[in-house]
Amino acid sequence: MIEDNWEPTAEDIEWTKDHYEKMQVGDTWGIADAVLMKDEDGFRITKATPSSILPLERIGKVCAEIGITLNADGVEVVEDPMQAAQDTAKEWIHEESGVPLVNFDLENAEWRETDNAEWRVLVKHEDSEQELAPMDFHLIAGDELFFSWDGMSVLERGEIIEIADSGTLMKELEEASVVIMPSEWNGQPVPPHLRGLIFNAKGDEEE
Repeated sequence: MIEDNWEPTAEDIEWTKDHYEKMQVGDTWGIADAVLMKDEDGFRITKATPSSILPLERIGKVCAEIGITLNADGVEVVEDPMQAAQDTAKEWIHEESGVPLVNFDLENAEWRETDNAEWRVLVKHEDSEQELAPMDFHLIAGDELFFSWDGMSVLERGEIIEIADSGTLMKELEEASVVIMPSEWNGQPVPPHLRGLIFNAKGDEEE
């Protein structure tokens, strides 16, 4: 249970300040089963669950310490925050073309590391393009594309267990049937959320 007298530490304040400054206006932050969107003055809570109310009170205290607002006006309380966020993402539209972002070429999205070591995802549709925060791309594209790289997909937990039980991991690594993703692949930096994961390098050839 969260204590009513909880106060943020210097580390809480510094981390949140740094995270806020790295976000762009319109980026979303999923935390404590809630979705916060950065606006010009601070964060606006777009969705929350009953269980996220007390954690959001803590976040509000941190926001007050760094001089930004946490606006809860019009917040939608939902039971399944991930599904609600995904449903909202389906309605996002490219401002200039009017094309829904879910209709963009998500399979060929371009991951880019900025000069500030932040990651952005560029998606295109004909002559239009849109840059997204990684978590926004995740909401639109889903797990399969979010956890894919260079035509390879991450092995499911059950598949990894089968390899571990069979004792063939070293053999499959030597044969390049599976790959433990490093920080760079084919001369390109790999997004942090994929590093260290085990990928199927065989594609669909054995299905």
